[in-house]
Amino acid sequence: MRISLIGAGRWGSNIARALKELEMENLVELDLVVDKDLTRASELRERYGFKRASSDLDSITSEAVVVATSIDSLYLTALRAIDLANCVFVEKPAATNTHQILELLSKAESRGVIHQVGYISRFDITVTELRKWLEKYPPYSIQFRRLSRRPSHMFVHPVTLDLMSHDVDLAFYLLKPRVTKVLFSVLTPNEGVPQRAIAVARYDDVDVLFEADGLLPVKVREVDVLSGGGLLRADLVAGRLTIGTPSGILNVEVKNEEPLKKELRVFVERCAGRDFEAPTLRDALATLKVLEEVHTLGKTIS
Repeated sequence: MRISLIGAGRWGSNIARALKELEMENLVELDLVVDKDLTRASELRERYGFKRASSDLDSITSEAVVVATSIDSLYLTALRAIDLANCVFVEKPAATNTHQILELLSKAESRGVIHQVGYISRFDITVTELRKWLEKYPPYSIQFRRLSRRPSHMFVHPVTLDLMSHDVDLAFYLLKPRVTKVLFSVLTPNEGVPQRAIAVARYDDVDVLFEADGLLPVKVREVDVLSGGGLLRADLVAGRLTIGTPSGILNVEVKNEEPLKKELRVFVERCAGRDFEAPTLRDALATLKVLEEVHTLGKTIS
């Protein structure tokens, strides 16, 4: 299957590297890199062996497209990609509001385009293991912490769209709720854009606390599950799952495959018609609905 990449920035480069590894497994053929900066696209083409480079989206002729542009350009780029390909992967959050997501979803479904959104944390094996243990330890509360200093160019985007969106989606993935409601949120802005955010929500009858921070110079990716049977703690940075019960502490061994490569492999398999669970534009819509509530209810503090 021929595949094109739109976006040759930092994250686009990571995706190109992972796609190259999939090409070495004979799963894809690297066709085209598109970026508004043709020099940058050409450099990525040479580094990973794409056949072509271009600054024009209309150059795309491949069956599948990966969209990895900046947050503010994801929507329009994905909208065009859906016109051009049969299978489209778009990085999270896919758009900046629910109206844009609804338009993407309507067009993708009307054209029969297979779509996937880059909520990469779903593909972390630590999360996968945690999800299995929830059957034995049903939660009454889950607490997410996603903290790390963001690059300065990301400060123009709310930390909710960038970091918190991952955990809002993870809560859907872990709990599969029928009803969600944001109860409370606090936003801490820098030059008008939230760089810290805390939100409390209900996913059915489970209390969920989200904390996202784009300022801390240490990377934290943690999920705490509070259950009647004990405490489950998933550390996505360390790749460790710990279960604390009245009888002691159990450390669950986790052997991780790179989540980026895993999610792109699932995308390729889905493009080939195979049935794999993956986040789609419908999941992105559910996540953005929650984030819009976070911003509507948000108390801003300085």
